[in-house]
Amino acid sequence: MRAIIVASGRPLGSEAWKSLVGTGDLIVGADGGAAQALAWGTAPHVVIGDMDSLPDQARASLVASGCEFIVHPRAKDETDLELALSYVVERGAHEVIILGALGGRLDHTLANVLLLALPRFAATQIRIVDDHEEVLLVRDGSAVTVDGRPGDTLSLLPLGGDARGVTTGGLAWALDGDTLRFGSSRGVSNEMTGSTACIAVEQGCLLVVHKTGGYHEKEE
Repeated sequence: MRAIIVASGRPLGSEAWKSLVGTGDLIVGADGGAAQALAWGTAPHVVIGDMDSLPDQARASLVASGCEFIVHPRAKDETDLELALSYVVERGAHEVIILGALGGRLDHTLANVLLLALPRFAATQIRIVDDHEEVLLVRDGSAVTVDGRPGDTLSLLPLGGDARGVTTGGLAWALDGDTLRFGSSRGVSNEMTGSTACIAVEQGCLLVVHKTGGYHEKEE
């Protein structure tokens, strides 16, 4: 199962939304993100959060559509997005796309990105996506393939320590078993040379930030 989580950060354009959402996807609104899904013409299946940023009119529309609400107290230890991510993973989602998680408050953006590194989400493929950017994590002993276009910018940022044994394919400045040091800017602004790039890490975690030309594929 694939899940789409909509948060209340910087929204996508409606065309990007249509290109990403496919038939059968579980759509979850993280509090006020549910209103953004409505604005795109889709009522989420579930809304999760403390409901402090969901407008009354949007909530009434969601109730009328039969949407499920999972309400948490405002005094809680997790953000609405973390609660939503935990929910879809517990439901068995093998792939998660998070929308509306970038932009706005810097602390929220950083916290949203760092959620990718939580150990309990290690078995799930998670991407944060907006109109022209996607963020994903490569964990030690694994590899990812990024789809894009020649000239797309792709940055590799070690997270939580050094990333060792980094090997890439399809990038202008190749790495072959190299170490990227935590806090160093060495991996910033590489470029794709074709339609795909491969990144593998032997030890550590590597954040991949892909600056794209927009999203066009849709899974049915």
